[in-house]
Amino acid sequence: MATSKPTSQLKKAAQDDSIMGTNNSSIVSKRSVEKLYYPEPHYFRYFVKKFQRRSPVINRGYWLRMYVVEKMVERFLQEPSKKRKIILNLGCGYDPLPFQWIGRRTKSRENILFVDVDYPQLMKKKVEVILEVPQLHELLENVTATTSSETILLRSDSYLALGCDLRDLAKLESTLSQELETSQCLFLVIAEVSVTYMDVNAADALIAWVGRLDHACFCLLEQYLPNGADHPFAQTMLKHFDKLRTPLKSVHSYPRLEDQEHRFRSCGWTSVLARSFWELWNDDCFLSAHQRLELNNVEAFDEWEELALFASHYFLLVATKGSKVATSVSCFCDKAKQQSEDCLSHSENYLPKRLSVASPMCLVHHLQEPKHRRYGAVSEIQEGVMSHHGGQGPQSRLQSAEVFALEDVVPDANAFLPLVAEARTCHTITNLNDYDCLLVGGRTSPDRALADCWYCRNGIWNRVEDLPNPLYRHSACFVDKGSEYSGILIYGGRSLNGAAMNDWLVWQIEVGWRKLKCIGDILHPRFGATISPSSSMSGVLLGGMSLDGTILQELWEWSLVAEGSDYYIAVKNQSHQLEAFSNLRYVIPRFGACAIRSSMGLLLIGGISAKCILPDDYDILLLRCNWDISPKNDYAIELFYIPCVREHRPLLTGHSSVMCTEGSIVIVGGGAVCFSFGTFWNIGVWSMDTGAETYKKSWCHIGQQAQRSTINSSSKVFDSSLIDSPAHRSHPLSTLPRLRLEDSISFERVLRNSKPVIIEGLDLGSCVKKWTAAYLKEAVGSERLVVIHEASSSNMDFQSKNFKYLTVHFGDFIDSINAGAHRYLRSLASEMPADRPAEFAKDYPTLARDFLLPQELQFASYNSHSSVLRLAGAVQVWLHYDVMANVLCQIRNRKRLFLYPPADITRLGIPHGASSSSLNIFDTASSHLVVGTHPHEAILNPGDVLFIPPLWCHAASPADGTSVAVNVFFRNLTSGYAPGRDVYGNRDLQAYEKGRKDIEKIAKAFQGMPPEISQFYTERLAMELQEKALSMGQR
Repeated sequence: MATSKPTSQLKKAAQDDSIMGTNNSSIVSKRSVEKLYYPEPHYFRYFVKKFQRRSPVINRGYWLRMYVVEKMVERFLQEPSKKRKIILNLGCGYDPLPFQWIGRRTKSRENILFVDVDYPQLMKKKVEVILEVPQLHELLENVTATTSSETILLRSDSYLALGCDLRDLAKLESTLSQELETSQCLFLVIAEVSVTYMDVNAADALIAWVGRLDHACFCLLEQYLPNGADHPFAQTMLKHFDKLRTPLKSVHSYPRLEDQEHRFRSCGWTSVLARSFWELWNDDCFLSAHQRLELNNVEAFDEWEELALFASHYFLLVATKGSKVATSVSCFCDKAKQQSEDCLSHSENYLPKRLSVASPMCLVHHLQEPKHRRYGAVSEIQEGVMSHHGGQGPQSRLQSAEVFALEDVVPDANAFLPLVAEARTCHTITNLNDYDCLLVGGRTSPDRALADCWYCRNGIWNRVEDLPNPLYRHSACFVDKGSEYSGILIYGGRSLNGAAMNDWLVWQIEVGWRKLKCIGDILHPRFGATISPSSSMSGVLLGGMSLDGTILQELWEWSLVAEGSDYYIAVKNQSHQLEAFSNLRYVIPRFGACAIRSSMGLLLIGGISAKCILPDDYDILLLRCNWDISPKNDYAIELFYIPCVREHRPLLTGHSSVMCTEGSIVIVGGGAVCFSFGTFWNIGVWSMDTGAETYKKSWCHIGQQAQRSTINSSSKVFDSSLIDSPAHRSHPLSTLPRLRLEDSISFERVLRNSKPVIIEGLDLGSCVKKWTAAYLKEAVGSERLVVIHEASSSNMDFQSKNFKYLTVHFGDFIDSINAGAHRYLRSLASEMPADRPAEFAKDYPTLARDFLLPQELQFASYNSHSSVLRLAGAVQVWLHYDVMANVLCQIRNRKRLFLYPPADITRLGIPHGASSSSLNIFDTASSHLVVGTHPHEAILNPGDVLFIPPLWCHAASPADGTSVAVNVFFRNLTSGYAPGRDVYGNRDLQAYEKGRKDIEKIAKAFQGMPPEISQFYTERLAMELQEKALSMGQR
């Protein structure tokens, strides 16, 4: 056992280093907040070498965290007292809190002392910075620096720096006792995300020790688990800290606020109150509406759900002991209790009593491969088929749409027609009758709202009249009184410069947009509210957010009322009715929720509430309510929760929902950036079904609508003639011709024809017979390391990167693909693979003697760019094009490919500047029939050679078992290739790369001009370029 102690000490030291490492990330984020949100002087700058601007949600979250600490210190220092005030910061890191306060105070500081405590090695570095920077040490009086071996590293009249492990309470107590007459001091003890890293017993001992001080107030800021460790945000947060080797230890022993309060009471504290950051954010007594509004002037912000998730997992606990402590900080507890008498003190207590089950409804998860998309919009485009459009993807906003269908439904060809509108988030798509729908507004960024609207009929999109003002986060629903009146009703939203709107608009296909007069109770501007019809011409409006970032706990009734031949909106505030029922105002009014009207009642799906994070049972509610707006005011509300057939419920923020005609209610997309901890994405489709038959059906992913099309985006009027346009008809699947080559001249004729063909009857050498799995392992060597792709499904997607690169032994790879693994090997150069193209003869010399590129293909040999060994298991290679011509030599087993001519490029969902698509053309038997394209199919047998001309899009999949092939890329142009390194031979031609840069220059040249002028001229240039493209194609 002699080695156990050193080993444990090494582990402890490594753990301590990791904990200290969290300080480095924290101060960079706080420096970002300081530079953007705080006036000079700045002090974090001296501890952060290089400024890094954090994302808006991280800035806003850290601003709130810093404000909470400052608020507590401010109240503590403002309280009149003759006693000396000590601000003891436990686990302070490099936080310059003392200097921020000392620098502000021009009056005497003799009655105030800031004490920083942290690991000795960290505090030594902090003291070195203080002594080196005049702007820091000149704020201090009578400074004395001690030797590094002492606990007190720096001493001054108003600041004390201690290097002490918080687990060493004896040393900490002894040091403070020598420096201070503790019985004559008032202590504010701050622990900001520090003691949570300690072993729970040690942390509890520290809390109890502070409680033995005569006059102390403890302010604890750290994480908790309001909805358990299985909540998606909590999962992501805990995994993040586990990965950093700094696990959060307190959250498992004290997961809820009431657990934390009980913890402190057990340690001797008599007055304890814990409140979540989200509750504090919404408390006007703690943070005024003016302060919240001022934040919007610093940087544009729209990540409200993500801020709420963060703030709902962090809390402030204030604890005091004894009647002698009368500081403003301790009064925080009493004031908060008084403020909370009507809403209780804990998130858990905001919720109504246990709900009944909404039988027979049930939430069902249909497992799918990942299709990451948040804040998109969903619509039903035919019975049993839906389209999920736009939103935020892993890297950028999306212009495309995913198509889903019930397992027994084959989508019409029009289901894959694309929408040419600009990529966006936070827009709405609302279904009218007969699967027609209207897309309204959205945004590209929080300060750039969009006004364009698009009408879809029979799968074809056309632009219609723009909104009177750009909008996003607006509320939309369909109102329908048959032939008498029908249209899309819009309320609220955010507009230019983030302004909250209060307008009611209606869109009708015959007349476009009209603003409606509104009468009744005063309705304040809002965005992100939930709207739903309760009858053909009336409905409810729930929640929403005011411009200051607080959720409105309101319930409104609206009605469309006829006035002669016109209509107006009548609204009535029914919020007071919520008070008659236990805490309904904390679960019904929401922000960012979806509402679906069903035969059983109103389904309220996801979103965030004003006071707390919603537990599973309240995430999706069935609401049955009715009221009579006569003086009798009869009123009733019933709530039911939806059981879930699942392991874990999705994170219902940024999701989209739609009611399908066959009876199911579908939820798709969603997730959130979980502060700085990572991103959680919902995967697949969720549905709620009311009938036994639909419950048994599964939703499947069918494919993706292309991102670009030739539809006229400037059209303002719907043109029904486009429905039968030849450009939108499906073309039959063609089978590639087979031929035999007489000599090399025959192959050159094939090259000039520039059409793919299957060449048979060539001699590829002994490889066709010899390259069995056993032979490959023996010839290459089972222990050779190779880099492979390992996909999460059978469909590899280069755009979404649903695969990872692994370095494995060649023998293990061969065994795994023979067992059906989703793995794929595309050989790389054996030396300097990042700089040199693959060369099969050099990279695999023991196999090269078996393979022969026939004499008939000598043009490919003489002009070769690279030669690649391809080994595939049960996996499909994504749809893509190659800039260079190539021949694919099939060696073992069969392979199936779909190919599309270059003219189909605009319909295959390939983004600008990219060469691959996310379209899964192997998904169903008919999915290769992408509307308006000309698909070709090739089945390669062992010994076949497929010639693939440049720019022909293609995707490949093994037809049976594994696939073994050699692919030779060659130059068939004498000039025009992009200069410089091109390892994979897939860089676009030099003229195209230069042209894209020229487009950026053209776009910049129009900046600063009115939007309609910029659009006018850029569209003219686009038309001219399109005409040149057509003329070139006809040469």
